[in-house]
Amino acid sequence: MANNGADVKPNQGVGATNTSTTTNTAENTVGTATPKQNGLAVLGKHVGVSSTQTIVEYATFAILHLIGVPSQVSNGIAVVCSATYNFVMNRNVTFKSSSNFTRSVALFVLLWGWFAVAFAIMAVIAFAIIGMQRAMSSTTRQNTHGNHHDNILSQRGYHRADISRQRIGGI
Repeated sequence: MANNGADVKPNQGVGATNTSTTTNTAENTVGTATPKQNGLAVLGKHVGVSSTQTIVEYATFAILHLIGVPSQVSNGIAVVCSATYNFVMNRNVTFKSSSNFTRSVALFVLLWGWFAVAFAIMAVIAFAIIGMQRAMSSTTRQNTHGNHHDNILSQRGYHRADISRQRIGGI
């Protein structure tokens, strides 16, 4: 059979033939994983890192709270510690990233900054809505009370003007 050069390796001449054969043995498949197996491994690592992150957060909060740090401050410190732990562990264990560490940290901090700004904006909007609802319900209660009184009087056949006249001089 003539070789037309289609299966020639880089260091072989045009007339050479490729004599290597690939066999599907255990030696060839060691260390290779299907995408599904690789995804499950990453998922398992992520669950493990997230589980230990939860332990870090609760432990940090408990220790700070036990030594007398106020709850809000303890919670804030615990969240920052657990997020930092989660970032480092996911970067180094779960995804084994080899990108620029300084750049990754800067992007992580920017993301946290964006979340803080977005949270502040949502909190302001929520408090504005709650304030408007309270003001409206207060006004509604005042109006309802007056309307309720008028409804009772009209059901009895009286009106405010009639009652006022009766009190003044019995007109």
